[in-house]
Amino acid sequence: MASYSPSRSQISAAVNDIRNARAPTLWQSISVQQALTTKDRPVKKGMRVSRTILPAQNETGILQLVRDTIHASGNGTQGHNDYGPISTVDIAGEWTGRRASPSTLVAETSSSESAKYETIVAETTSSLTILYLFGGNFCTGSPASYRSISAQLAELTGGKCCTPGYRLAPQCPFPAALIDVFIAYLSLLYPPPGSYHQPVAPSSIILAGESAGASLCLSVVQIILTARRLQKTDGDPSVIFHGQRVPIPTPAGLTLLSPAPDQTLSLPSFMANADSDILADRLPVLDRNFPACELWPSDPPRGNLYCNVSMLDHPLVSPVVTPSWIGCPPLWIALGGGERLLDGTRLVAQGAANDGVVVRWKEYECMPHIWPFVFPTWRQSRHCWEAWAKACKLLGSGWLVTSRATHIKKDSLEEQDIDGCALTSLSMAEARACMENHQKNARPYTGKNSQMSVL
Repeated sequence: MASYSPSRSQISAAVNDIRNARAPTLWQSISVQQALTTKDRPVKKGMRVSRTILPAQNETGILQLVRDTIHASGNGTQGHNDYGPISTVDIAGEWTGRRASPSTLVAETSSSESAKYETIVAETTSSLTILYLFGGNFCTGSPASYRSISAQLAELTGGKCCTPGYRLAPQCPFPAALIDVFIAYLSLLYPPPGSYHQPVAPSSIILAGESAGASLCLSVVQIILTARRLQKTDGDPSVIFHGQRVPIPTPAGLTLLSPAPDQTLSLPSFMANADSDILADRLPVLDRNFPACELWPSDPPRGNLYCNVSMLDHPLVSPVVTPSWIGCPPLWIALGGGERLLDGTRLVAQGAANDGVVVRWKEYECMPHIWPFVFPTWRQSRHCWEAWAKACKLLGSGWLVTSRATHIKKDSLEEQDIDGCALTSLSMAEARACMENHQKNARPYTGKNSQMSVL
């Protein structure tokens, strides 16, 4: 597929086209949106897919660890403990790879899932395992709907991808998704009984994700770092998993595309970049004319799909307010200069860099949210995919050990070095003030004929 570099007017037109195309779907009920994005799909030619179940019933040790980290990470107020009952469940997921011989274009075989997994492994060229966490505002998406992404990462890196189907909001609000992806990470390290895979060394595991999935990657690492502080150890913290106390090492690194680290959507760039991004001013779910459904009823009224409004500025919900990144593994972050979530991501990267974390920052001039997925024919998309794969391979080999922040010019793709410790003039105090103001003025969704749900 030929690639080209769009002009500014072409970028603007393309962004508007995507917004217009997405609008009707965003006004469908949450039940309909989930049904559209969670249905299984036939495996496309050239892909390898092995479906799996990661058992996790009644993992009380993990539940206690998550509770402890939520409480320790919060500000001590009741609002930061305002979440419902939590549980563990079995997690459906997929292993994904690319066929070693793409000329053999046959559809999915009828082999057993374990045999399909063995074929995926046989066709890899590295031990790299990417735990891919998909986006979708925590309320849509599935491993099947992101197969093309995970398969492309597997092809470009020579490794394999594991994509867990974490529980979706609003029916399973915070911290359900976080619990599921944390269990998926532990399951790579310590395969539960009946698993197809062998234990994966942490040095071979990369956490990867886009948008909300990238935010989950950051939160998983914060669980580990907070547990380390709570258990007062310089080494790895531990947890009871499938009846055994096991250490929880950090992965080799995180590779993040267009993270969504601020769930209030209230920082200055959200309005400043309104005309250059595919994200709408506000998702319509809080509009009084939005259709209620079984998953998103108007009674009781709620102010956010993912969590209670009082939790929106909790670090495990919005990693932008994380006070410390000390001990975090290397971060590779790519995002567009036209993104509405730019400020929050800059604060995360800047904070991590100032805490001594190795940070590779790539800011692509003019690019909108998740542009490599939405506009695959742009030269900037191909450049980002190649850089993403290279970062995964460097992290897996332990060779990504120095920080570098660059601004990538739109047409030439020239990388200009910038100061990764000073990416934004926005202070953390200013960011918190924006977020707190949003929480104070939030209005719940109460359905049609209500005077409360006015955006």
